[in-house]
Amino acid sequence: MADDDTNTLLELYKNAVEMADRVSSRRAGANTFFLTLNTTLVAVVGIVSSARKPPSQGSVPSFDAFGLVLTAIAGIVLAVVWRALLAYYRRLNGAKFDVINKLEQQLPAQPYADEWAILHPGEPNEPEPVLERQQVIERLRRWRRKSRHREATVIEQVVPIVFVVIYVTLVVRVLVE
Repeated sequence: MADDDTNTLLELYKNAVEMADRVSSRRAGANTFFLTLNTTLVAVVGIVSSARKPPSQGSVPSFDAFGLVLTAIAGIVLAVVWRALLAYYRRLNGAKFDVINKLEQQLPAQPYADEWAILHPGEPNEPEPVLERQQVIERLRRWRRKSRHREATVIEQVVPIVFVVIYVTLVVRVLVE
């Protein structure tokens, strides 16, 4: 390969790695945003729902169940959007790493392929598809049984589901009271 071709390939590789890093940073920012928003919303719904019934003394206003249920539904929608965004970022990064891996095949060193081989011995270096809920649960069960590298993308897919469970629990609590 000519020096110009090697330099061009190296520049393409550096740009691809930088773009993949930016997508990862955006995903981390989205996680921070949605985690903060959902945590705040759960706290507000929890505090307001516990103050629904005024104490025997004092004048604390009672809050209507409809508003609390509507707020919890908004939280469920936020959690679903969060999970969909995570799936989008996972697919986007998977495509970017496919490109990086193809470029690495033409370079003298393959740091990403080597890292994958170390973290995932015996597994092919291919991006995983977006996991469905049952697949995430099955992976978590397998992780309890054996020690291996845990991908943050799989773990972070569980967090929005936890918030959905919290919101549903709060709605049930409000409606049962």
